[in-house]
Amino acid sequence: MNRVKRLLSITQILFVISIAVQFLPDKTARSGERIYAIELILVIEGLLAAIALFLPESKDYKTCNGVFGVIFAGIAVWTLITAKFNLVPQDIFKAPDIVTEQFIKDRPRLMKDLHYSMITITKGYVLALLTAIPIGLFLGWNQQIGKISEHIADFFGSIPPVVFIPYAIALLPTFESCSVFVIFITSFWPILSGTMSGVRNVSQETISSAKVLCVSNPSMLFRILLPASLPQIFDGCNMGLLMSFILLTSAEMIGGNQGIGFYIQYYTNFGNFTRIMVGIIFLGTIVTLVTNLVKAAEAYLLRWKK
Repeated sequence: MNRVKRLLSITQILFVISIAVQFLPDKTARSGERIYAIELILVIEGLLAAIALFLPESKDYKTCNGVFGVIFAGIAVWTLITAKFNLVPQDIFKAPDIVTEQFIKDRPRLMKDLHYSMITITKGYVLALLTAIPIGLFLGWNQQIGKISEHIADFFGSIPPVVFIPYAIALLPTFESCSVFVIFITSFWPILSGTMSGVRNVSQETISSAKVLCVSNPSMLFRILLPASLPQIFDGCNMGLLMSFILLTSAEMIGGNQGIGFYIQYYTNFGNFTRIMVGIIFLGTIVTLVTNLVKAAEAYLLRWKK
């Protein structure tokens, strides 16, 4: 796709429409400054332009281009039903310019809360990775033990981790340790199940060939079984990561005094829907970015599958 076609794509048309919508007259009692919504749209367009420069023409670019088109269309519709036509309760659903302005004002606090949440989730998630993967490799390698362990992992994995939050708060000394424990228990079982499933799906020919070459047990686990099991391991990692964000937000909303979940809950208590929308959109954006980074790492490590 040449540059002219990229500029004439439907995504760019939606970009222009989303900008034009901001200049329609407002019909709400409290209108925001349209410059904030325009700045938001321009920032998103700048991200798309950067991706267009560095990402070559491929299915990935077409998908990304389509996603940005949906974002531009969503902002246009969001503006129309709130500020321009007042189709929804304006005390609850705020227009993009008002939400963007509030985000800019609250950005220092949001960055502080994000730092706290990411440190917490990193501790629990990395601890789950460091324990679940080696245990899963060992248990999955043994045929009989693997079958038994799989049923045990399915049982504990079926228990909603949110039920452990009250016990963690009651038994552990600090809320941070409670949060780390909840993230750990949330991530551990999906990663363990994915690892054991991956090991059990490794072909017997591969294992037999390694045994013929007298490969040591550590080499068998980490140089043969681990690479062959990576697709299923990443499935468990992705599931564990997504659930970890959900549980961390829940924990912060129940008993936290920092973090994005606490930010949302704090302003929920005061009925501040502008900041509630800021927190929800900010949280969704961060989770999307982190999960896509994990998917990018997965695509790189599994490039041999192509």
